[in-house]
Amino acid sequence: MEGYDWETLEQTVREIRDNTIIARSRATYQNSYCRFLAWIVRNKPHLTPPPFPESTTEYTMQQLRACIKQHVTQDRSIAPLSFDAFVAADFVTWLVTLKRKDDGSLSYSALNTHRAGLFNLFRDYGHTMSKSLESDLTKYFKGLKNKIAKSAANGESAVKTGKDPLMFDLYSFLCDKMMAHSGDGIRSCLHGHRMESNVSLFKRLRNSALTYGVER
Repeated sequence: MEGYDWETLEQTVREIRDNTIIARSRATYQNSYCRFLAWIVRNKPHLTPPPFPESTTEYTMQQLRACIKQHVTQDRSIAPLSFDAFVAADFVTWLVTLKRKDDGSLSYSALNTHRAGLFNLFRDYGHTMSKSLESDLTKYFKGLKNKIAKSAANGESAVKTGKDPLMFDLYSFLCDKMMAHSGDGIRSCLHGHRMESNVSLFKRLRNSALTYGVER
């Protein structure tokens, strides 16, 4: 068709697609897949199509991640991954190398965040994840979930799940405030806050009670 500015139209469509994810989630997903891509460059370079990235042999992993983040932010014309050659095992191999700062295993929730990051990597570069790849990821994640549960049951690892508990002083303060309100005390105490914040706080309060051994 004639009479259209196709470059402008394509940019508009990209912006519409990008607006389906809030900025905070987008930043989380991008940080995740930049870490993954840095690991791919260093450990599975055959999955990195030329010329992405240029010589990075002298980079530390932190420098490499920063280089990749700059690239994916500024230039989407060069794919950072050979999407057709990529398989689920490549991603899961990276996942099992990840540890928390205290050297513990990642929670299933954290692993799921990284999986969401992978989906967004495909999405950001206009690739659709194949049904076979999606199926393989689902199977691997079922296995990861079982492994985490088994390790926790055997006392082999303490895996963080759910929201972080509140600091004890803050938890005690909130309990006192809620007990001071009659009737729907919690609702009164939290009046005016967004529902999402309330739900998040309820979860943290529950985990605080479990952590500090306080009965409801």
